[in-house]
Amino acid sequence: MPLEVIGLWLGLSLVLVLVSAVPDCLTRYRWALLALVVVALGGALALAWTSPVETLARWRSGLAFDSLAKLLLPPLWTGAAGAMAVAIFLPSGRYEPAIAALSTTAATAGILSGNPLLVIVLLLAIALVILAGLLVHDEGLMGHPMLNVATGIKYLILNVVATACLVMALLLSNFYSLNPDRTELVRIVAAVFVVGFGLAAGAMPFYFHIPDTFDATPSLATVSLAGPLQCLAVVYLIRTTANGPWLLTDPHVSDVLMAGAIAGALLAGIMAFGQRRLNRLLAFNAMRELGWIGFGIASVSRGGWRGALILLAVRCVSQPLLIVIAKLVQARRGEADLEKLGGLAKLLPLTTFAWCAGVFASVGLPPAASFWGLGSLLGFAWSNSRLTAILLGLSGVLALWRLAQASYGTFWRPSAAIADVLPERPTPSWVLACLGLGLGFAGVAPRVFQAPLDQVLAYFPFLR
Repeated sequence: MPLEVIGLWLGLSLVLVLVSAVPDCLTRYRWALLALVVVALGGALALAWTSPVETLARWRSGLAFDSLAKLLLPPLWTGAAGAMAVAIFLPSGRYEPAIAALSTTAATAGILSGNPLLVIVLLLAIALVILAGLLVHDEGLMGHPMLNVATGIKYLILNVVATACLVMALLLSNFYSLNPDRTELVRIVAAVFVVGFGLAAGAMPFYFHIPDTFDATPSLATVSLAGPLQCLAVVYLIRTTANGPWLLTDPHVSDVLMAGAIAGALLAGIMAFGQRRLNRLLAFNAMRELGWIGFGIASVSRGGWRGALILLAVRCVSQPLLIVIAKLVQARRGEADLEKLGGLAKLLPLTTFAWCAGVFASVGLPPAASFWGLGSLLGFAWSNSRLTAILLGLSGVLALWRLAQASYGTFWRPSAAIADVLPERPTPSWVLACLGLGLGFAGVAPRVFQAPLDQVLAYFPFLR
């Protein structure tokens, strides 16, 4: 099954690359390309639902469709395919669907892989695909060549450093496995790994390139960052922990990482209030979500891991949804500044519904499935420390407050003039609405996640 599904997404990627190389070809054959995206998504989901689940992949093994892949790949594919389907019908750069398809292919191969070096290489490959997206200027909005060059240089340097840290942590882990008496290596490996993971995923406080990348790259390159790349980075963290549980068995390491994750989520929620551009606001919102996920994994508890995995699966759909809608509403208004948006709810009713569904999923409000994930995190935090639970809840309140402000300003605040007064296009708007409905359905029917979650957690006996 792994080879078949990777080949499916790779084939779609090659088709989109060839089509995007010819001007106006994407517009001319948009319906055929939409059919290809649907076929690729349907085929991948059919393979995932009908293939037997293998035991959790261990490092140095080959490709394996295990319970972790079964949990995360369907929402990852759904979010990426939905973004591609919408982009095909929007006046965006012609390379954008190909960028999303390539990053989805690399993330799929990485999630199915049991080779740590291959996963690190695929993380770097996705980063390079996103970097290539900086060369595709955002048509008519905030695109600026010098900003793209500066952001690209910074993004490249930090990702090279991240790759070096991850490789160094892997080598030190192998050395420690051969010399378990060198107990001082545990904290060194954990520190190096955290720096590499933070730079690769863009987590607090290693977020230096993320806001500018959200602002400068085309929408589907941003989707590739917030969806496939960050998902693969967290999967690498989970698999590394499964293969070396000693990384988090030190209570001091676990406590420091939990405190850092909560502080990062709270800081991201606070810094979101200083953002005046919708894309930068979404960047800090994504970093706040990563803080929640990092807190759950650092907790080394079943409740924390359950919450982190649910949030990770949900954000594979909600992040692409929010990013694509942000691009759509900015294109309709002709502005990227939040203060200059407004009055779009009547023109874009289905898009407004999808945006609200994405916001609910991002902050963990019912009926979104992330409500159960946030509840699991809060349950663990309350049993561990009342202060931790309060800070976790406060970060969620701040995120809800800022996203509510942005939602009102974008969709319901009266606006003097609208650049585009045409009704919303039916195909992309219905795709967005269906993604929003899917987020709600997964929350109303929590058993959607129950079975694969139980299978994943069963492979981690060290969880409290």
